[in-house]
Amino acid sequence: MHALTAGGHSLPLVMLVRHRRRGWLQIQLPVRPNLATGWIRDRDVALQLDPYQVRVNLTAHTVEVLRGTRVIRRAKAGVGRSLSPTPDGRYFIVDLLRPPIRNGLYGPYAFGLSAYSTVYTSFAGGDGQVGLHGTNEPAGLGTNVSHGCIRIANRDIEALAHLLPLGTPVTIQRG
Repeated sequence: MHALTAGGHSLPLVMLVRHRRRGWLQIQLPVRPNLATGWIRDRDVALQLDPYQVRVNLTAHTVEVLRGTRVIRRAKAGVGRSLSPTPDGRYFIVDLLRPPIRNGLYGPYAFGLSAYSTVYTSFAGGDGQVGLHGTNEPAGLGTNVSHGCIRIANRDIEALAHLLPLGTPVTIQRG
């Protein structure tokens, strides 16, 4: 199953399975409100196991990538300011974009997450979706600098773009 992005690109439609019950799957939906769920029949989808997960620690300003239980990459992160916080919770990667300006504000790649801003219903022409992306301002890494997105160094987002599949779980937590 595929979905069209706002830009007209076709991407695989991925969801995070929260629970399984007698032929049904409770899935997390990439919509507002954050962490919304619904139920679908398991026979109507193709399930794939993802060995990766991403952990974002808002207090420590870090992003960790795990394969199984082992941390395989750690990066310093810039996260949302107090007036535009990065929402905490368990989300997943919905899409991967290559911004038109490789060394621009979002760096060479941007993952769209299933999370949405709790402050903005629209932002920079989009719908307030939270992203995990690179940055052209690495001095802001390790601080509360963004409008809610998670910024990491361009070398780190490059590596993650070639490693993480759509659907990878992303846990955002404080402390």
